[in-house]
Amino acid sequence: MLTIRRGRRTDLAACQTVLFPDTSDEEWRKAEVRHWRRLARDPALDFYVAQHDDVLQGMILVSYIRRLHRSSWQAIVDIAVLPSAPAQVGQALLNYAKERARKRACPSLVWLPCSGQSAMQFTTTFFRDNGFQQLGEFWSCPLE
Repeated sequence: MLTIRRGRRTDLAACQTVLFPDTSDEEWRKAEVRHWRRLARDPALDFYVAQHDDVLQGMILVSYIRRLHRSSWQAIVDIAVLPSAPAQVGQALLNYAKERARKRACPSLVWLPCSGQSAMQFTTTFFRDNGFQQLGEFWSCPLE
């Protein structure tokens, strides 16, 4: 069964597996551990993980920033899923992020593709199929 829950500090090893599935179990530096622990407890961020049969399959981070010209928030999404994860994991995480951003009254959700991710399973096609449109380097999905 697929469940989505808030990320915890104890998910650190599983997060490393999701982000770097081809690497060995190298120890993270203290600064990286601090970064992930802060991220997991920061109420200004939505950091959620997807578990399927008690195995962490993917994670999503939605960062919120206050816009200068309007009195609204902007939501920026980043997502990572194991290549071996079931197909519905990425879709479920993105739908969850959209719902969370709507609750915070964000007019849109923004994704910035990273260069050099040739094997990235979340291609522009995935985001285009989910309502995102390219605006320069960014991709945006209206939530209203």
